[in-house]
Amino acid sequence: MKITNGKDFWAGLMFMGFGLGFVVVSQDYAMGTAVRMGPAYFPTVLGAMLVVLGAIVFFRAFVSKVHEPIHVFPFRWIPAAVGLILGVIAYYTQATRQSGIAWEIGHMILSGISVVLLFAAFGPRSLWIVLAGVVMFGYLLKPIGLVLATFVLIFVSAAGGHEFKWKEVSFLSVLLAIFSVYAFVKGLGLPMNIWPDFLE
Repeated sequence: MKITNGKDFWAGLMFMGFGLGFVVVSQDYAMGTAVRMGPAYFPTVLGAMLVVLGAIVFFRAFVSKVHEPIHVFPFRWIPAAVGLILGVIAYYTQATRQSGIAWEIGHMILSGISVVLLFAAFGPRSLWIVLAGVVMFGYLLKPIGLVLATFVLIFVSAAGGHEFKWKEVSFLSVLLAIFSVYAFVKGLGLPMNIWPDFLE
């Protein structure tokens, strides 16, 4: 079979890869049931749905009437190789309870750099800058709180765009921070720090 749509081919592979990743990583946790969900339930179901969606998109790459070349984005070997090496190092040097806080922070930084480099190997600058913002949000949420982590996410992601306007980005950051606090902390009751520990 011949690949007629390169975008669908790569999108399908990406969806299936992320879905399988969610399923594999969540196997270390309790599954639970639909009524009493365990920590593995949501990522496993979401991962399975991504795999199915990815398989549909992947199959469509061979039968699509839209013709796109397989090389839809540039691929850079050096960031991919460095990101893969750092990812392997981060995997085999995971922090334990006996490790100090400095080791844990170093491991988090190493893992984040690895993820960003792997995505920096593909596509334009905006792709990996937005991803860097999401990775930073995940790592900063606990130590600096939801409000400041949201500001970091919006400002870093906006830097990946074609133009950056301070007033618009600041306004959007304030609105999203307020919405996040009222929706997730006040509304859903999720146990998140709103501000850094020393401010609460």
